[in-house]
Amino acid sequence: MEKNQLIAVVVIVVIVGAAGAYLLLQPPVLAKDQPNHITWETIGLPEYMDPHKNYETAGSWVHYNIYETLFTYPWDTADTNPSVGLLAESVAISGDGLTYTFTLREGITFHDGTDFNATAVQMNFWRMLGRGWDDGWGPVWMIAEPILGGAAVEDAVYEFGDGTAEHIAAWNTWKDSSGAVEVISEFVVAVKLAYAYTPFVAALTYEVGAMISPTFFMAHGGMSPVSDDLTLNEEACGTGPYELVTWVQDNRIELTLNEDYWRATAAKVTHPNAGSITDIIIKLNTDVNNRMLNIKAGASDAGYWPATNAYDIWNNATTIGDGTLQSTDPNVKVWAGNPTFDVMFLGFNMNDYLNVTNNIRESPFQDWETRAAISYAFDYDALIDNVLNGLGIQLQGPIPQGMFAHDDNLFMFEKNMTAAVEHWNLAMASGLDDIWANNSYELNIYYNEGNTNREAAGLLVKQAIENIIADPASTNPTSTLTIDVQSLEWASYLFQVRNKQLPIFWLGWAPDYADPDNYAAPFVKSTGTFPSRVGLVNSTGEGDVVWNHTLVDGWIDAAAVETVDLTRIAIYGDIQEAIVDHCAFLWGYQATSFHVEGAWMNGYVFNPMHDPYFYHYYKTEVT
Repeated sequence: MEKNQLIAVVVIVVIVGAAGAYLLLQPPVLAKDQPNHITWETIGLPEYMDPHKNYETAGSWVHYNIYETLFTYPWDTADTNPSVGLLAESVAISGDGLTYTFTLREGITFHDGTDFNATAVQMNFWRMLGRGWDDGWGPVWMIAEPILGGAAVEDAVYEFGDGTAEHIAAWNTWKDSSGAVEVISEFVVAVKLAYAYTPFVAALTYEVGAMISPTFFMAHGGMSPVSDDLTLNEEACGTGPYELVTWVQDNRIELTLNEDYWRATAAKVTHPNAGSITDIIIKLNTDVNNRMLNIKAGASDAGYWPATNAYDIWNNATTIGDGTLQSTDPNVKVWAGNPTFDVMFLGFNMNDYLNVTNNIRESPFQDWETRAAISYAFDYDALIDNVLNGLGIQLQGPIPQGMFAHDDNLFMFEKNMTAAVEHWNLAMASGLDDIWANNSYELNIYYNEGNTNREAAGLLVKQAIENIIADPASTNPTSTLTIDVQSLEWASYLFQVRNKQLPIFWLGWAPDYADPDNYAAPFVKSTGTFPSRVGLVNSTGEGDVVWNHTLVDGWIDAAAVETVDLTRIAIYGDIQEAIVDHCAFLWGYQATSFHVEGAWMNGYVFNPMHDPYFYHYYKTEVT
């Protein structure tokens, strides 16, 4: 480069730099001042953008705004009956409860222009059972189990593995021969079940029942068990009000309005401002103080405000109203105290060994006595009162209060140090000290980064064990037991939970559908989401009694097909009692709602079955 050229470049840089300096003096454009834009801050982004595979709440609420299901819940209410036809106009159920005939809406297209019709529905069902397993962790079980022939596909996955030759063969046989999903006409499709299953439509409202453009998924891997899902893991193509623009891993998701959304005209009849939000950024921000300050300052429009920090903004009023009655700050709206079906629990790893690479460690929680000791030593009141600021109740078994078949008389642990020490000493007498030695007298309790509720709950577990050891009547470990509470990035945390590497873990469960089957199956059935992670099958309970998964799985199956309410209640009573007595989980809390937005935000309506629906949102100036 010649000297005069270099000088020219320097001059340009100085000018640009000066301009930049001038621009920095201008006040930033706040989120609250962008009438058509929403900035939402959260502590976790989806694991997958594929609704047939993703099985965690960080993804499902995003998918709820991109994809649509055949039915949904009533708008603007807390009603959990999936009675609103979305992509389907109606459904006719045969007298024997085995055939569901859906009449579909006409004139709907996917984001890529593909027509929505009965063939698209059929292909989506085929893809659900082909691709919705995620190595056994996926959500499609709730569709596969009741649908005609689906159990054989599920059995092949759980026995031989996702994508194995056996899974492929079972899926091909099911798709080609079962007749489970039949196209009747262009806009009529029949779905046949193996048995009468009352919550089938409800199960279809979960995002696993979302309709993806068949043109899109066939162009990017297909629908069979051997498909390549790399594109659908990160991209999306539905019929919903918003389209995915960008997903920057561990950073943000950007959505933009679907200008051709099929509900636009009808939605404006009941929601005149529907569609006024044209752009949405969902940002990852694990700093709780920063998130709260951003909402107060209008730098973000809304975000995750944990119950641990409720009194930073909540005035403790019980009248919920429109969000303006429960806030100490006129620039912030708060909705608190709505009963939810969201629960948080601790899973004890009951496998003999922790599945940690190159490090064989025995699990201290394989012994029922150890689990019982911690269940008695844990301070449930502190969890509810101090961590949640009273925004919750102690969880009483797997089925939450307020849901059909919950057992109000079910035995539940409460803090009792005498009982805790008694069970601890029995565990020590049967070899617990040797297990602590195998673990180098260390216990690490992990939580997902940014989740202050789980961090505080982990500290309460640490305190419970330390209180046992400090008791004069306790049999202490030979060496000092070191207990640490540490954070893990969400994906890493979820990976280690799924692969049985953590000795104990805190997780939440938000309902897929509002029926006790959606709690009994994931928490108690041997093939369910959590039993496989905690090693329920072959684990031992009180008196070394091995968990009878054949018996209890049979109860769960029977309850799912039973149509007589009193009989269902009795069966679920047996299921709840069995899992609570086994101490497979420490039942933490059932949450009541705590939702925070800027005062300029409008359109939020609480429903225990879904998170915010952006299409009905709009902004107004704060005076």
